[in-house]
Amino acid sequence: MDLDARIEAGEILETADELTDEYRDLLVGMIQFTANSELMGAFAERPWITKAPSFQRKLALDAKVQDEVGHAQMQYRLAENLGADREAMLSSLVAGQAGFGNAFHYPVEEWLDVAMIAWLVDGAAVELQSSLLSCSYGPYARVMRRICREEEFHVRHGEHVVREYATGSRAEREAVQAAIDRWWPRAMAFYGLPDEQSEKTRRMVELNIKPKTNDAYRQDFLDARVHRIRDLGLEVPDPELSYDEDAGRWHYTEPDWDAFRALVGEGGPAFAERVEARREAFEASAWVRDALGAYHGRAGDRFSNEPGLEVGA
Repeated sequence: MDLDARIEAGEILETADELTDEYRDLLVGMIQFTANSELMGAFAERPWITKAPSFQRKLALDAKVQDEVGHAQMQYRLAENLGADREAMLSSLVAGQAGFGNAFHYPVEEWLDVAMIAWLVDGAAVELQSSLLSCSYGPYARVMRRICREEEFHVRHGEHVVREYATGSRAEREAVQAAIDRWWPRAMAFYGLPDEQSEKTRRMVELNIKPKTNDAYRQDFLDARVHRIRDLGLEVPDPELSYDEDAGRWHYTEPDWDAFRALVGEGGPAFAERVEARREAFEASAWVRDALGAYHGRAGDRFSNEPGLEVGA
Protein backbone atom coordinates (compact mmCIF):
# COMPACT_ATOMS: atom_id res chain seq x y z
CA MET A 1 0.00 0.00 0.00
CA ASP A 2 1.48 3.38 -0.97
CA LEU A 3 1.81 6.25 1.49
CA ASP A 4 -1.25 8.20 0.29
CA ALA A 5 -3.43 5.10 0.65
CA ARG A 6 -2.10 4.38 4.15
CA ILE A 7 -2.83 7.95 5.24
CA GLU A 8 -6.29 7.86 3.69
CA ALA A 9 -6.92 4.65 5.64
CA GLY A 10 -6.11 6.52 8.85
CA GLU A 11 -2.66 5.11 9.56
CA ILE A 12 -0.30 7.09 11.77
CA LEU A 13 3.30 7.15 10.59
CA GLU A 14 5.89 6.71 13.32
CA THR A 15 9.34 6.63 11.70
CA ALA A 16 11.19 8.73 9.14
CA ASP A 17 11.86 5.57 7.12
CA GLU A 18 8.16 5.35 6.26
CA LEU A 19 8.05 8.77 4.62
CA THR A 20 8.42 9.67 0.98
CA ASP A 21 10.81 12.48 0.05
CA GLU A 22 7.82 14.68 -0.73
CA TYR A 23 6.20 14.06 2.66
CA ARG A 24 9.47 14.60 4.53
CA ASP A 25 10.23 17.85 2.69
CA LEU A 26 6.76 19.26 3.35
CA LEU A 27 6.83 18.20 7.00
CA VAL A 28 10.34 19.51 7.69
CA GLY A 29 9.47 22.79 5.98
CA MET A 30 6.43 23.26 8.21
CA ILE A 31 8.30 22.26 11.38
CA GLN A 32 11.22 24.58 10.60
CA PHE A 33 8.88 27.50 9.89
CA THR A 34 6.95 27.04 13.13
CA ALA A 35 10.16 26.57 15.15
CA ASN A 36 11.55 29.77 13.62
CA SER A 37 8.31 31.56 14.52
CA GLU A 38 8.44 30.39 18.13
CA LEU A 39 12.03 31.61 18.46
CA MET A 40 11.45 34.96 16.79
CA GLY A 41 8.33 35.47 18.88
CA ALA A 42 10.40 35.01 22.02
CA PHE A 43 12.86 37.65 20.78
CA ALA A 44 9.99 40.03 20.05
CA GLU A 45 8.57 39.75 23.58
CA ARG A 46 11.70 39.30 25.68
CA PRO A 47 12.50 43.05 26.03
CA TRP A 48 9.12 43.56 27.70
CA ILE A 49 9.80 41.24 30.64
CA THR A 50 11.47 44.02 32.62
CA LYS A 51 8.95 46.61 31.37
CA ALA A 52 5.78 44.68 32.25
CA PRO A 53 3.50 46.78 34.53
CA SER A 54 3.54 44.49 37.59
CA PHE A 55 5.61 41.75 39.17
CA GLN A 56 2.94 39.16 38.33
CA ARG A 57 2.93 40.25 34.67
CA LYS A 58 6.73 40.04 34.59
CA LEU A 59 6.60 36.47 35.90
CA ALA A 60 3.90 35.48 33.40
CA LEU A 61 5.79 36.94 30.45
CA ASP A 62 9.08 35.45 31.61
CA ALA A 63 7.42 32.01 31.69
CA LYS A 64 5.86 32.60 28.28
CA VAL A 65 9.17 33.55 26.65
CA GLN A 66 10.81 30.50 28.19
CA ASP A 67 8.00 28.32 26.83
CA GLU A 68 8.39 29.73 23.30
CA VAL A 69 12.12 28.96 23.25
CA GLY A 70 11.32 25.45 24.50
CA HIS A 71 8.74 24.99 21.74
CA ALA A 72 11.36 25.97 19.16
CA GLN A 73 13.84 23.54 20.71
CA MET A 74 11.39 20.63 20.56
CA GLN A 75 10.54 21.30 16.94
CA TYR A 76 14.14 21.77 15.77
CA ARG A 77 14.92 18.45 17.47
CA LEU A 78 12.03 16.82 15.62
CA ALA A 79 13.30 18.22 12.31
CA GLU A 80 16.73 16.79 13.13
CA ASN A 81 15.16 13.37 13.58
CA LEU A 82 13.83 13.74 10.03
CA GLY A 83 17.30 14.45 8.64
CA ALA A 84 17.52 18.26 8.87
CA ASP A 85 20.65 19.90 10.27
CA ARG A 86 20.01 22.18 13.27
CA GLU A 87 23.04 24.38 12.67
CA ALA A 88 21.98 24.87 9.06
CA MET A 89 18.40 25.73 10.08
CA LEU A 90 19.55 28.33 12.60
CA SER A 91 22.19 29.69 10.24
CA SER A 92 19.58 30.26 7.53
CA LEU A 93 17.36 32.03 10.06
CA VAL A 94 20.06 34.44 11.26
CA ALA A 95 21.08 35.09 7.65
CA GLY A 96 17.52 36.28 6.94
CA GLN A 97 16.95 33.45 4.45
CA ALA A 98 14.43 31.33 6.37
CA GLY A 99 10.81 32.29 6.91
CA PHE A 100 8.95 32.91 10.15
CA GLY A 101 5.47 34.08 11.14
CA ASN A 102 4.25 37.34 9.61
CA ALA A 103 3.30 38.81 13.01
CA PHE A 104 6.93 38.84 14.14
CA HIS A 105 7.96 41.09 11.27
CA TYR A 106 6.27 43.96 13.15
CA PRO A 107 7.60 46.01 16.07
CA VAL A 108 6.38 45.51 19.64
CA GLU A 109 6.22 49.10 20.84
CA GLU A 110 3.93 48.97 23.86
CA TRP A 111 2.60 46.61 26.50
CA LEU A 112 -0.68 46.06 24.68
CA ASP A 113 1.25 44.76 21.65
CA VAL A 114 2.51 42.00 23.93
CA ALA A 115 -1.07 41.26 24.95
CA MET A 116 -2.19 41.10 21.30
CA ILE A 117 0.58 38.66 20.41
CA ALA A 118 -0.66 36.39 23.18
CA TRP A 119 -4.40 36.82 22.59
CA LEU A 120 -4.67 37.12 18.83
CA VAL A 121 -1.47 35.67 17.35
CA ASP A 122 -1.05 32.82 19.84
CA GLY A 123 -4.83 32.39 19.66
CA ALA A 124 -4.52 31.88 15.91
CA ALA A 125 -1.63 29.48 16.48
CA VAL A 126 -3.67 27.37 18.90
CA GLU A 127 -6.30 26.71 16.23
CA LEU A 128 -3.57 25.27 14.00
CA GLN A 129 -1.62 23.48 16.72
CA SER A 130 -4.64 21.77 18.26
CA SER A 131 -5.55 20.32 14.87
CA LEU A 132 -2.04 18.88 14.57
CA LEU A 133 -2.90 16.46 17.37
CA SER A 134 -4.37 14.38 14.53
CA CYS A 135 -1.40 14.88 12.17
CA SER A 136 -0.48 11.73 10.23
CA TYR A 137 3.08 11.86 11.62
CA GLY A 138 2.76 10.56 15.17
CA PRO A 139 5.89 12.15 16.72
CA TYR A 140 4.75 15.61 15.59
CA ALA A 141 1.29 15.08 17.06
CA ARG A 142 2.82 14.08 20.41
CA VAL A 143 5.10 17.13 20.50
CA MET A 144 2.01 19.26 19.93
CA ARG A 145 0.27 17.88 23.03
CA ARG A 146 2.67 19.71 25.33
CA ILE A 147 2.92 22.79 23.13
CA CYS A 148 -0.87 23.18 23.02
CA ARG A 149 -1.19 23.05 26.80
CA GLU A 150 1.37 25.80 27.20
CA GLU A 151 -0.01 27.92 24.36
CA GLU A 152 -3.43 27.86 25.99
CA PHE A 153 -1.81 29.46 29.05
CA HIS A 154 -0.32 32.14 26.78
CA VAL A 155 -3.71 32.95 25.28
CA ARG A 156 -5.30 33.22 28.73
CA HIS A 157 -2.50 35.54 29.82
CA GLY A 158 -3.23 37.80 26.85
CA GLU A 159 -6.96 37.73 27.48
CA HIS A 160 -6.47 38.71 31.13
CA VAL A 161 -4.55 41.80 30.03
CA VAL A 162 -7.16 42.68 27.40
CA ARG A 163 -9.99 42.23 29.89
CA GLU A 164 -8.20 44.46 32.41
CA TYR A 165 -8.02 47.28 29.86
CA ALA A 166 -11.47 46.68 28.39
CA THR A 167 -13.04 47.12 31.84
CA GLY A 168 -10.84 50.04 32.82
CA SER A 169 -10.91 53.75 32.10
CA ARG A 170 -12.03 55.28 28.83
CA ALA A 171 -8.39 55.85 27.87
CA GLU A 172 -7.59 52.19 28.55
CA ARG A 173 -10.55 51.00 26.48
CA GLU A 174 -9.48 53.22 23.61
CA ALA A 175 -5.91 51.94 23.88
CA VAL A 176 -6.92 48.28 23.73
CA GLN A 177 -9.26 48.93 20.80
CA ALA A 178 -6.39 50.62 18.94
CA ALA A 179 -4.19 47.60 19.64
CA ILE A 180 -6.86 45.26 18.24
CA ASP A 181 -7.11 47.47 15.16
CA ARG A 182 -3.35 47.08 14.61
CA TRP A 183 -3.06 43.35 15.20
CA TRP A 184 -6.31 41.97 13.79
CA PRO A 185 -5.18 42.07 10.12
CA ARG A 186 -1.90 40.43 11.11
CA ALA A 187 -3.71 37.62 12.90
CA MET A 188 -6.04 37.09 9.93
CA ALA A 189 -3.03 36.69 7.63
CA PHE A 190 -1.35 34.30 10.10
CA TYR A 191 -2.38 31.11 8.25
CA GLY A 192 -1.04 32.23 4.89
CA LEU A 193 -2.50 32.56 1.43
CA PRO A 194 -6.09 31.57 0.63
CA ASP A 195 -6.63 27.99 -0.46
CA GLU A 196 -6.90 28.66 -4.18
CA GLN A 197 -3.46 30.32 -4.11
CA SER A 198 -1.60 27.64 -2.18
CA GLU A 199 -0.87 24.34 -3.92
CA LYS A 200 1.47 23.35 -1.09
CA THR A 201 -1.36 23.61 1.43
CA ARG A 202 -3.61 21.41 -0.74
CA ARG A 203 -0.97 18.67 -0.78
CA MET A 204 -0.29 18.94 2.95
CA VAL A 205 -3.98 18.48 3.66
CA GLU A 206 -4.10 15.42 1.38
CA LEU A 207 -1.21 13.91 3.35
CA ASN A 208 -2.82 14.97 6.66
CA ILE A 209 0.28 16.89 7.67
CA LYS A 210 -2.04 19.85 8.15
CA PRO A 211 -5.53 18.46 8.77
CA LYS A 212 -7.25 21.64 7.54
CA THR A 213 -6.81 24.28 4.85
CA ASN A 214 -5.69 27.85 5.53
CA ASP A 215 -9.21 29.20 4.99
CA ALA A 216 -10.69 26.57 7.32
CA TYR A 217 -8.27 27.68 10.05
CA ARG A 218 -9.34 31.28 9.51
CA GLN A 219 -12.95 30.24 10.04
CA ASP A 220 -11.98 28.49 13.29
CA PHE A 221 -10.12 31.60 14.43
CA LEU A 222 -13.17 33.77 13.76
CA ASP A 223 -15.40 31.33 15.64
CA ALA A 224 -13.07 31.52 18.64
CA ARG A 225 -12.31 35.25 18.73
CA VAL A 226 -15.16 37.39 17.36
CA HIS A 227 -17.62 36.78 20.18
CA ARG A 228 -14.91 37.19 22.83
CA ILE A 229 -13.99 40.58 21.43
CA ARG A 230 -17.60 41.71 21.25
CA ASP A 231 -18.41 40.38 24.71
CA LEU A 232 -15.76 42.74 26.08
CA GLY A 233 -17.51 45.69 24.45
CA LEU A 234 -14.79 45.97 21.79
CA GLU A 235 -15.08 45.96 18.01
CA VAL A 236 -13.65 43.73 15.32
CA PRO A 237 -12.03 46.15 12.83
CA ASP A 238 -13.69 44.68 9.73
CA PRO A 239 -16.86 46.37 8.40
CA GLU A 240 -17.50 43.39 6.11
CA LEU A 241 -17.49 40.81 8.90
CA SER A 242 -20.75 38.86 9.16
CA TYR A 243 -21.86 35.32 9.85
CA ASP A 244 -23.84 33.42 7.23
CA GLU A 245 -26.14 31.09 9.18
CA ASP A 246 -27.18 29.13 6.10
CA ALA A 247 -23.63 28.51 4.91
CA GLY A 248 -22.26 28.15 8.43
CA ARG A 249 -19.31 30.41 7.73
CA TRP A 250 -17.96 33.90 8.26
CA HIS A 251 -17.66 36.51 5.53
CA TYR A 252 -14.74 38.87 6.06
CA THR A 253 -12.43 41.29 4.31
CA GLU A 254 -9.56 39.37 2.75
CA PRO A 255 -6.13 40.40 4.02
CA ASP A 256 -4.01 42.45 1.64
CA TRP A 257 -2.28 39.51 0.01
CA ASP A 258 0.00 41.69 -2.14
CA ALA A 259 1.32 43.32 1.04
CA PHE A 260 1.63 39.87 2.61
CA ARG A 261 3.73 38.59 -0.31
CA ALA A 262 5.94 41.66 -0.09
CA LEU A 263 6.44 41.08 3.64
CA VAL A 264 7.35 37.42 3.07
CA GLY A 265 9.74 38.30 0.27
CA GLU A 266 11.35 41.45 1.63
CA GLY A 267 10.66 41.44 5.36
CA GLY A 268 8.47 43.68 7.45
CA PRO A 269 9.34 46.81 9.47
CA ALA A 270 11.02 44.91 12.34
CA PHE A 271 12.55 42.14 10.22
CA ALA A 272 16.14 43.42 10.06
CA GLU A 273 16.27 44.35 13.76
CA ARG A 274 14.83 41.02 14.86
CA VAL A 275 17.10 38.92 12.65
CA GLU A 276 20.12 40.91 13.81
CA ALA A 277 19.23 40.31 17.48
CA ARG A 278 18.95 36.60 16.78
CA ARG A 279 22.26 36.61 14.89
CA GLU A 280 24.06 38.29 17.79
CA ALA A 281 22.67 35.74 20.25
CA PHE A 282 23.53 32.88 17.90
CA GLU A 283 27.14 34.02 17.59
CA ALA A 284 27.47 34.75 21.31
CA SER A 285 26.39 31.20 22.15
CA ALA A 286 28.70 29.51 19.62
CA TRP A 287 31.10 28.51 22.41
CA VAL A 288 28.33 26.52 24.11
CA ARG A 289 27.62 24.55 20.94
CA ASP A 290 31.34 23.98 20.40
CA ALA A 291 31.79 22.76 23.96
CA LEU A 292 28.83 20.41 23.72
CA GLY A 293 30.07 19.09 20.39
CA ALA A 294 33.52 18.43 21.83
CA TYR A 295 32.02 16.72 24.89
CA HIS A 296 29.80 14.43 22.85
CA GLY A 297 32.74 13.61 20.61
CA ARG A 298 34.82 12.50 23.60
CA ALA A 299 31.85 10.67 25.08
CA GLY A 300 31.38 8.84 21.79
CA ASP A 301 35.01 7.71 21.85
CA ARG A 302 34.70 6.58 25.47
CA PHE A 303 31.54 4.54 24.89
CA SER A 304 32.25 3.29 21.38
CA ASN A 305 33.47 -0.12 22.53
CA GLU A 306 30.71 -0.69 25.04
CA PRO A 307 27.73 -2.57 23.57
CA GLY A 308 24.25 -1.19 24.16
CA LEU A 309 25.35 2.40 24.83
CA GLU A 310 24.46 5.17 22.42
CA VAL A 311 25.32 8.81 23.03
CA GLY A 312 22.18 10.91 23.32
CA ALA A 313 19.90 7.90 23.83
